[in-house]
Amino acid sequence: MLGVFISLLMALCGNIYAASVHPSRTLVLYDERLDQLGDFSRFFDNLKEREYDMHFSSANSSARIDLYEGEHRLYDNLVVLPVKGKQVNKLIPVDLLLQFYNDGGDVLSVTDPAAVCDSVRLFLNQLGIYPSPRGYELVDNVKENLVFGPNELKNYHIHATKGDKSLFVQNASAALLDNRQQLVPILAAPRTSFTRAAGKDAWTVGSQGFLAAGFQNLNNARVVWLGSVDFLKDAFYDNNGEFAQELAKWVFREKNVIKSLEPTHSHADGTTYETLPYKIKDIVVYEIGFSEWNGKKWQPYIADDIQFELRMLDPYYRLTLKPGRKEEQVQYYTTGEFNLPDHHGVFTFQTDYKRDGFSFVVQKDVRAIRNLAHSEYARSSEISNAAVYLTGIFAVIFAWIIFIIFFITAPPTIVKTVSSKKKNN
Repeated sequence: MLGVFISLLMALCGNIYAASVHPSRTLVLYDERLDQLGDFSRFFDNLKEREYDMHFSSANSSARIDLYEGEHRLYDNLVVLPVKGKQVNKLIPVDLLLQFYNDGGDVLSVTDPAAVCDSVRLFLNQLGIYPSPRGYELVDNVKENLVFGPNELKNYHIHATKGDKSLFVQNASAALLDNRQQLVPILAAPRTSFTRAAGKDAWTVGSQGFLAAGFQNLNNARVVWLGSVDFLKDAFYDNNGEFAQELAKWVFREKNVIKSLEPTHSHADGTTYETLPYKIKDIVVYEIGFSEWNGKKWQPYIADDIQFELRMLDPYYRLTLKPGRKEEQVQYYTTGEFNLPDHHGVFTFQTDYKRDGFSFVVQKDVRAIRNLAHSEYARSSEISNAAVYLTGIFAVIFAWIIFIIFFITAPPTIVKTVSSKKKNN
């Protein structure tokens, strides 16, 4: 119980001081046979400057790697540097990685052509990221080393190049990506490159391969995979340091994090649904607020592509929201006044905002829209084209009355009787 209390206290402190909206407890798993922590000092120092609570564990030590204490998650972020050996599969099995991620933990995974841990590979495969097998290396037909410019960067929300500085690595592997909405391609392989191994078919060819990719699940936990440890090493940090830090900010939720306030909707005059439930053709107004985390505080989120849907099974309306009132931390968006459809039933007032690189926002509110009561239908006198039918009705009534009057007042008809007598000859 004491350990759980201390962990909760650390999480609270992490929320207060760290630059991320996510708590800052971070475990770094490395293999000292492949890399030394001193090779990544600049990368880890940048994280510590942003108040991350760093913990380090060697994959080939005898110590256990505990991500949980009972059902309580001990860490909020996990960094897995290149590791190899069957022991790692027992220390962090794929089921544990998936549980950690599904519980809201963020994962930064780095593989290497010579070190692709099976449990990490299977974990990435579950997300639709397929790194090349062990022994495959990405090579360029034109250049001796791998150089990446602006054309290879696929998501400027995560990282946009500044100036002429290019990314540079020596050893790397590439991955194939599945076609999923939650996948975020970040860095593509050069068009003149391919991933090869001696005596085997190429794993990727040209820009179909990727050296960096992200994944964000529906609870907004994030994963980033890197195909080269050179992105994080001090030896290449002058070229790659900004890129590495931008990836770390994204995966640990320091940037591109948005949230929404609980949406509201009401009648045009401000009467709430609870006071007066909606009926067909009512005029209503929908409003929702958005905020974005800038690394220090929440600020208004400005966009022109936020949409509202009124759904039953399919959308009856899909309206682009317009900016409304603005507060210090929130930008509100509204539909303005619109008429409910001429159809009663159970409808969903929904805002589903999912953009590559940004956290997902889904807000739903289910409400019933009733039909009109008998006394609420418009009277005949209020319907403009009812005159034709009313005229026809009164014409028939008037004709019937005239007929009755003529029938009653008309003189009796004298009918002459003709007697038939038998003629005698």
